[in-house]
Amino acid sequence: MWYIKSEFPCSSENSVHSIPKYFRKNGERQACEAEKLVFQRLKNLSSIDVSSDLSIIFFHSASYAGYSNRNQRLGKLMIREHDFVVFVKCEDKHYVLLIEVKSTNDRSTFKENIEITADAKIIKNNKRSAQHQLRDHLEVLQNGLGHAVSSQIQTYIVWPYLGAKTRDPKHKVIDRWSEDKDLHVFEDAVSKQSDFNRWFIKTVLKGRVCGDATFGQLLKRYIILSCGVFMDEIDSKMLALLTQQQLELLRTDLCKKRGSLVVHGIAGTGKTLLILKKLQLLHENNELNDANRALYICYWPGIRCDVINKLKTMGIDRYVDTTRFFITAEDFLKNNKIKYKHIFMDEAEATILSFKKEIVENTFYNIFRAYHNGNCPLETCTLASLEAFEKYNISTLIELHLDQKINWGQLWFMVDTNQALMFLPKHSPKILKTPQIVLNKVIRSTKRICRFFRFASNNSYLEEDFPRSSKDPPIFWANRGTNVTETVSEVLVDLCATKGVKPPDICVIPFLQNEKLSKDAINMQIYRKFVENAFRPVGVSDVESFLNRRAPNEFLVAWALRVKGLEFKVVVMVVDEDQFDQQDADDRRKLYVIASRSTCMLVVIGDESFKNSLELKDCFQDYCFNIEFEYQKALSDT
Repeated sequence: MWYIKSEFPCSSENSVHSIPKYFRKNGERQACEAEKLVFQRLKNLSSIDVSSDLSIIFFHSASYAGYSNRNQRLGKLMIREHDFVVFVKCEDKHYVLLIEVKSTNDRSTFKENIEITADAKIIKNNKRSAQHQLRDHLEVLQNGLGHAVSSQIQTYIVWPYLGAKTRDPKHKVIDRWSEDKDLHVFEDAVSKQSDFNRWFIKTVLKGRVCGDATFGQLLKRYIILSCGVFMDEIDSKMLALLTQQQLELLRTDLCKKRGSLVVHGIAGTGKTLLILKKLQLLHENNELNDANRALYICYWPGIRCDVINKLKTMGIDRYVDTTRFFITAEDFLKNNKIKYKHIFMDEAEATILSFKKEIVENTFYNIFRAYHNGNCPLETCTLASLEAFEKYNISTLIELHLDQKINWGQLWFMVDTNQALMFLPKHSPKILKTPQIVLNKVIRSTKRICRFFRFASNNSYLEEDFPRSSKDPPIFWANRGTNVTETVSEVLVDLCATKGVKPPDICVIPFLQNEKLSKDAINMQIYRKFVENAFRPVGVSDVESFLNRRAPNEFLVAWALRVKGLEFKVVVMVVDEDQFDQQDADDRRKLYVIASRSTCMLVVIGDESFKNSLELKDCFQDYCFNIEFEYQKALSDT
């Protein structure tokens, strides 16, 4: 329990901790307002006046999956979300509360900006819905813990906008649902903090007590489930923190000078972040505006889409064009009429990787021509001709503009060093072979992930500049078993259902694509595990749609190069039988590309021969399943 003591310290006075720290909810406005009000009331329980110190930890919107005992659902998973789970300690007693919030409002009370959303029938249906939700929560907890918990857990339905009084058919004022006793918490107990405090003392602290063992088990469960919330605790407008190496580079003459700049770095060194920060600095210095536009070029659609979203967050997307240019032998930028002061080409080696020599030469010439036209005032400058480009390199062409005294913009080329080892010796422009800057500080959460793809990339110069804490998570290993599709689906369901990982934070990357590892095959296996029409994780393969939509139940299934340059909190790497050859440099580099997409957690699925060939056994730990899939399989076989 060291984590609980560290993250949720108890002071000498009342302490209240919430996960997440601040209210964050998307959905229907009135429902969000109702949950926000309850969130605030729980948060302010620190003001309560009790004889003993009060310690509270509560969780908001914790999602999970589990089995139900009802016959029609036997052996099928269902995903549920708690509105609030509250853990209370007072006078050496423990209490656990499950709270469902309903935003229903009728004509018995009037509140500003709150709509009258319900008549008697709708209110009754919402009541039944909340009761079913609480019943499902208790069923799943009982199944997970292996013993009944209803006698140790308090359950409540909170109605922030619904009065405790109503009228019967004879228009007589009566108590609403008096037969349910303390199940319902109405507007009169929630509207003011003082009233909520009195209700809490009178009802909760005199209600069912939870045993110490059950309290500890449940608290650990919800802390694990909510680790996905911890991952998102940074302010939504913060893109990332630059390393000290990157900050120093931005201050150097190399990054300040005008003209061309070539930057090399392996995956995870922050090349794209460096471009974004440079664009931000240009805007702050009034060098990026309507009169001085920039063009961002990247062949990989996933990175381009991610950059578009980040530029919008930064508020400079109106000055940067990111339209995907289709690279062909004849047409790349040929009909472009916009003058670009600055051009940034990310993953420059991708063009060389994908196309023949003529297309590569045409691409880089047209990039220079567009950059030249945005900086040189001469419309018929001979130094912009193809002949000049074939004779001189780009740096020399810029230097030859002596008479014009041009205030050149930025022309940056970012190159993945590991890809460069394979492809730059072929037919790449000379400018890409001589970098002015080499990034070598990896931005990653765990040293084991860094070590893994350092092994795969075979980069001995890579700095070991990452946390050395023994508490770093390992790389998790799951044996492929007899059915690799089923194993992948079980890992995905377990991550989302019991580990608190959200589907949009996951990317499944097969080492080689085949029908067993397609999104359809994986989705079919997941579908079989859940009750009909249940909320469940769904795999998608369109990278751009996934990034733009960020649907709460979607994870990505994509081949390695489609997600190049993107990062995911959790990566599931799948290496099927006889796909990996340690002696093959291309295989090792592909392994590196996949592993380097992970920032927090890497799960590897494969057979024992693959695991043994990596010579990294001390980095692996067997993946721990919290859902008993064997129980489900046994039921389906009977």
